[in-house]
Amino acid sequence: MLQDKKIIIFFISILFASVTLAQHPDLKKIDSLKNILPIKHGTERIDCINAIGIEYWWPSMTAADTISRWANLAYKEADAINYTPGKATSLMLLGVAEIFRKHFSNAEKYLRQALGMFEISQSDFGRGWCSVWLGQSLYSQDKFEEALHYDKISVSFFEKKDDWEGEGKAWAWMGMTYATLGNYDSSFYYTSKSLVLRQKMSDHLCVVLSYFNMGQLYKAAGSYEDAFDYYDQALHYADMHKVNRFSVNWTYFEMVGTLYRSINLPDTSYYILKRSMDIDSANEMTRISFGETLLIKNQYDSALNIFLKPVDDFRKGNDKWDLMRVLLDAAKAYSKKADYKMAISYALETYSTAKQSGAKQFILEGNLLLSNLYQKLHINDSAYFFLQQFTALKDSMVNNQFLFRLSNYKKETAFKKQMDQLALLDKENKIKEDRLKQESLLKWILVACFVVAASAGVIIYNNLSLKRKNEKLESKGNQAELQQHVSELEMQALRAQMNPHFIFNCLSSINRFILKNETEAASNYLTKFSRLIRTVLTNSKKPFISLEDELHMLCLYLDMEKLRFKDAFDYSIIFTNSIDAGNVFVPPLLFQPFAENAIWHGLMHLPERLTGKEEKGHLDIEMSIDGKLLTCVITDNGIGRSKAAEIKSKSAENQKSMGLKITKQRLAFLNNDQEEKTFFTIEDVTDKEGKIAGTRVILKMKYRDLTEVTANV
Repeated sequence: MLQDKKIIIFFISILFASVTLAQHPDLKKIDSLKNILPIKHGTERIDCINAIGIEYWWPSMTAADTISRWANLAYKEADAINYTPGKATSLMLLGVAEIFRKHFSNAEKYLRQALGMFEISQSDFGRGWCSVWLGQSLYSQDKFEEALHYDKISVSFFEKKDDWEGEGKAWAWMGMTYATLGNYDSSFYYTSKSLVLRQKMSDHLCVVLSYFNMGQLYKAAGSYEDAFDYYDQALHYADMHKVNRFSVNWTYFEMVGTLYRSINLPDTSYYILKRSMDIDSANEMTRISFGETLLIKNQYDSALNIFLKPVDDFRKGNDKWDLMRVLLDAAKAYSKKADYKMAISYALETYSTAKQSGAKQFILEGNLLLSNLYQKLHINDSAYFFLQQFTALKDSMVNNQFLFRLSNYKKETAFKKQMDQLALLDKENKIKEDRLKQESLLKWILVACFVVAASAGVIIYNNLSLKRKNEKLESKGNQAELQQHVSELEMQALRAQMNPHFIFNCLSSINRFILKNETEAASNYLTKFSRLIRTVLTNSKKPFISLEDELHMLCLYLDMEKLRFKDAFDYSIIFTNSIDAGNVFVPPLLFQPFAENAIWHGLMHLPERLTGKEEKGHLDIEMSIDGKLLTCVITDNGIGRSKAAEIKSKSAENQKSMGLKITKQRLAFLNNDQEEKTFFTIEDVTDKEGKIAGTRVILKMKYRDLTEVTANV
């Protein structure tokens, strides 16, 4: 469903592609500078010429010659009067032009020479911008640590000058570099900072690029659905603000085409990349990506011609990043053609370059390819060595990706909240945007109704099936076996009851938003609701799911409740000791009713506690393992049990406890086949003065591991 949705969005986007010029370069400013240039003399004239060149230094291959022309003119006049700041700026511009030409070794020479001159003249502007461009040049030469060093230096100067544009660029490159090194948390931090800052500036082209960078980060972390979401946000933002999405090297189509290849949809990838090349025929990266799609479509010779063509240019320009990519692609193509010696030659060069720079993805792919190639040549020692290297690095990368996704829920929520606040300040195309939101809301309401109807049908069918199975079991003679089967069926029925309970609460929230005409909140809530429903329907069919999946569902639910109560509470989920969440299996939807109880009966009434002053709610969930016993402690700073009971007695709405009642029954049945019983206790939390300060639930249960779950399938 996700893939189909993305394909439809892409084809619609082609029909409505905007080609309006973006902010960079600022043509009005350039015209103004050209008009005053004839009346300027000496150093003012040189500064004016360099200022024109600077306006062209935003990403565009076609701007390289223009930048060089103005920079050479400025350098000639500055050298004639020995004007050091003018020479430094023109050398920096020549370095930028070389970056656009992908001649990175030349760019580094120009930029280092310029930086030395800026140091002499103590120019904060020059030291900041020259450092960030030098960092970009070093990144492309696989000198990642040195690139980070210069990016951090540039930020210190940009902060002194309040140069938001420079800070946004430096943070974006730091985010990309950390992602390449596998440090996804640091990458998220700097990439999101860059996006927020550019939103504040209303720098629309750079906002689009920042959305692309967020998508690239999630792609590197293995979260393709989130990557698609950010690419779509970039497209939506570009169309809304009339940004020419084809004016930059890293186009939307090249990125999305690559991502479709990653999820094994080569035909869609082929069409998108072919379309991108028709629009931007000079983009070498799009052509290489197209070759990679041809490779998986078994068109080896055509792909090989694309990969080998730019190799010499990449070597001359010391463009090691792109060189690694095409060399690895060529090695894969030769391997498919059974030319294993040529394949090994290219693969070894890629592996050596990647190893020196620490580019983990290229190291990983190089290890796997070399292991396969040596195995085909029956050189088993080498094959085994590279296989070991591949396995160790893959385990490390997968672990980093998992930890990033697991710990990122709260950070992503805070980040999106910040982005929503910034979006409120942007009033462009307000009428059109409101209309689109209303149409989107109507569409999602229809989708939600369809999901509810389908869910109800599944529930009714399951209940009828369970009833028939119970009738068949009653006719069997073995009482012990009968009791075991009945318990299992009752557990399934209880799991099935959780679905309508979820749907009832969620639809109540959606109805509340609609009645209050909070269309944006309703749309956001529906998006989260659809994801939660899909996850619940999938997992509720299983007697046991991994703790990782259970916590994923819990986070989705808590995020929805936060949205409903306008961020009246925060939550945290932590492991107090080492837990392999993928190997711990528990019944689905086990923790959610306790969290729901804490929110509805504790945190929701928090302002009524004690003096009645407003107070932020907190819900803390701690997990620990001792042997085969899993302990979950759920603590809230709500009004406490006695106050909650008093409020509940005054209200006619008693069905809110349904989820907890069902869970108690599920735990009772779960104890029938376990030696160590599952139990939970609920206690009051008191402060230093002995007053009620919340509620704590302690749940202990014997979990199952992957071996036990598999054995029962």
